Amino acid sequence: MSREVTHEANGPTPLDEEDLEEQGGTAYLCACGLSDNEPYCDGSHNATADEDDDVTYKYEDDDDDNPRHEIDEIVFADDWYYHRLRILTD
Repeated sequence: MSREVTHEANGPTPLDEEDLEEQGGTAYLCACGLSDNEPYCDGSHNATADEDDDVTYKYEDDDDDNPRHEIDEIVFADDWYYHRLRILTD
């Protein structure tokens, strides 16, 4: 399975001893990109447990009625720009 995750951060988040104290002495960092408490895990990855291996998903806005959508492909901004430029210049 794969999923599209949009990140707004543009750099690393440093962690120090105070951060660990706030997390109860142990910190788990989010690896799925769905946490509302980034960079820390909040258990949001549990929503991915029943994903199919051959499907690509997009999770949007924590919509309780429909939290994820199946998508055909992920189109990256650079690829989209290149594709549009090629269409315009052909």
